[in-house]
Amino acid sequence: MPQLSRRIVIAQTASLLAVLAVVLPMEIEHWRTSQLPGANWFFGIYDTTIPLLLIVALPYFWFVRRPFLSPDSRWWERLKTWWQSDARNSAGWSDAIVAAVIAVTSLCVSVNTSRLAIRWDEMPPLAEAARRGALRFEHEDYRFGDLPPAYHDEFSYAFQAKTYLTRRLLSESHPTAARLFDQMHVVNEGRFASRYFPATGLWIAPWLWLGWPTLGHWLAGAATCVLVFGIGRELSNNGTGFVAGTLTALSPGMALFGNLLLAHHPTLLGLCFFAWSFLRWSRRGFVRDAALAGIGLSCAMLCRPMTAAGFGLPFGVVFVWQLWSKLARRASEWPVESQAATPHSRFGLVWPHLLAMSLPLVAGFVVLAIHNHAVTGSVTTSPYQLFNDIYTPRHVYGFNNVVRGEQHLGPRVLDHYDRWAINLTPALAVENAKNRLLASWQWTVGLVPLLAGLVAFVLTGSSRGRRWWLIFAAIVSLFAVHVPYWFAGMFNWHYVFETGPLWCLLLASATDTLSRAWLAAERPRMPVWWTLLIASSVVVNVTDFAPFWFPSKLQAGVEQVAFSRLKYQAFDELLRREVRQRPALVLIEADPADRHIDFVVNEPDLSSDVLRGRYPVADWPLQRIVAAFPDRAVYLFRAKTGELRRIPK
Repeated sequence: MPQLSRRIVIAQTASLLAVLAVVLPMEIEHWRTSQLPGANWFFGIYDTTIPLLLIVALPYFWFVRRPFLSPDSRWWERLKTWWQSDARNSAGWSDAIVAAVIAVTSLCVSVNTSRLAIRWDEMPPLAEAARRGALRFEHEDYRFGDLPPAYHDEFSYAFQAKTYLTRRLLSESHPTAARLFDQMHVVNEGRFASRYFPATGLWIAPWLWLGWPTLGHWLAGAATCVLVFGIGRELSNNGTGFVAGTLTALSPGMALFGNLLLAHHPTLLGLCFFAWSFLRWSRRGFVRDAALAGIGLSCAMLCRPMTAAGFGLPFGVVFVWQLWSKLARRASEWPVESQAATPHSRFGLVWPHLLAMSLPLVAGFVVLAIHNHAVTGSVTTSPYQLFNDIYTPRHVYGFNNVVRGEQHLGPRVLDHYDRWAINLTPALAVENAKNRLLASWQWTVGLVPLLAGLVAFVLTGSSRGRRWWLIFAAIVSLFAVHVPYWFAGMFNWHYVFETGPLWCLLLASATDTLSRAWLAAERPRMPVWWTLLIASSVVVNVTDFAPFWFPSKLQAGVEQVAFSRLKYQAFDELLRREVRQRPALVLIEADPADRHIDFVVNEPDLSSDVLRGRYPVADWPLQRIVAAFPDRAVYLFRAKTGELRRIPK
């Protein structure tokens, strides 16, 4: 009877022990809380509950050797043939159909997320504020996708896209009262422009022009999932690509961030295009693949430079090593006199590849330099850096950020927001890295399957191609470049968001390796058990099944974002309802207890029917503001109480 190799036995045993180390403590706590009055173990189950039940059922799947499908089945043979095919085979209709199915799955999950219903009266803080009269909503419920943005960053990216739609790189600050219109994450020093890098605004602009700004992110997500399918085919086979692409499409984090106007989706699209093209270049050696890889990395760099650098670093090392190895190998084959006589001929082996990869990156740096100079007046100072220097010096990158930032405090510092920063120490950096790792697993597939998959991937590494270690190294590198930052990120995750598809690829690789070994050892039901382990996490992530599990991971994330969105929605409704005399200027006195809600959001040209201004501002008492805007009715809004009143002339 066929036996499992020692490596597979060690890998599956270590994976099971790792899962038990997580599942047992969680389920002991689950059992303890289920003994409280009114609680029940079956209702409100944890993410680890279904894995525990599957572990209990594991002996059945291990010892029963009768397969679900006959090995002689025609359908089984077709499936196995397609699964084991890879990118070296010519792409047929079946591959195109699978890619289309993955893309449609991603689009459906994104659309469904945007249509999730949100009720403000089910959020106690909002319900209490409405009871006190501080908030008022015109409807009982809203769809998530119909609400305004939630994060300061989203408003800044939308501001950038609107600026580009005017065919300009930036706008001008208000000529006399610029300080009233300071906007979060927008530079307002004579030049009025988003702090962020230019490609995200360019990506959003056409969809914003169409009146559907999130459509671009949905399409970027779908294209990313197809590229993940292609990467899996390049590294292993169709089956690995299918599993990775489908898991990416069903990721709750992809669905949630696909409905936020942030840089992550266009960045991820560029990075996955880069990885796919690079892997094709490493297999085929075509110059055009190197050029496409450079274009993908350059586009990602123009969205999020630090992320692109972290992701691309291992690929860059391999790129240089492969070219150097090619030179050394060819040199050893040539006669000594030829080596001495034709150095340019030897360099001719690699220069087309170097140029193809580097020229798009050089072009990207030129674009960044032009953008920097337009906004800051310096080719080496980015708007991102300028905003930190002027408004939030404590938010600087690196350790001891608060200590270093307090040495550069100036009159324009947004003090309340700036003091949000925590001084980064080695202990905090370790804690942040741990939180980012856990969150990246939870928001991608799930803690249990990814822990098991990672252990299996590492311990079976020599059984697959070496190129797979590029995926693992990219994860490590992306985590490493964000260690010197004090904030763990939105959902403890957004700084390492781009590792999501990479985790799916590692899990898909482990799935393929283990499944092949189990089938060869006549354990045909073990792949089913492994599939159920993964599928249970996916189901809990994206579906509600009350009273057993609710809300889903996706629903919980949507509600967290919707809390802020609803506050912006209530304010927009208030202005539409109560600001009757127009044009108007609404001065906003922020709630000091809520530094993450800032209602000062304007069009780049400051020409809206209702302008929103900041209050109070040094040297700008109310009467001076009223006098400075004689053609506008002036209102004052106090965010803490929800009071809106007209200021008499």
